[in-house]
Amino acid sequence: MSENQRRFPREEIQIEVELRFLEENARTVITRDMSEGGLFLRLNDAAHYPMGEMVNLRFKNPLDDYAHTQKDAIIVRHTEEGMGVAFIEMEEF
Repeated sequence: MSENQRRFPREEIQIEVELRFLEENARTVITRDMSEGGLFLRLNDAAHYPMGEMVNLRFKNPLDDYAHTQKDAIIVRHTEEGMGVAFIEMEEF
């Protein structure tokens, strides 16, 4: 899907996100951009997180008046800069 066909437009927003994966300790990472459907996390070790795996994210959501937010997300993209994740709602399953 090209950028022009995205369901949710991206906004260049840099915020801190607490990233949790499996039983590993949480780590804080910075976003490059985000939308209502997901976000891109700047990481130098994105390959550590396998495509299709679920991660848990905690952050103050700038798209929702900086409300404390917790989201589950699926890893959908890896690049040299980091990884893209798509938010999932457990009701979808």
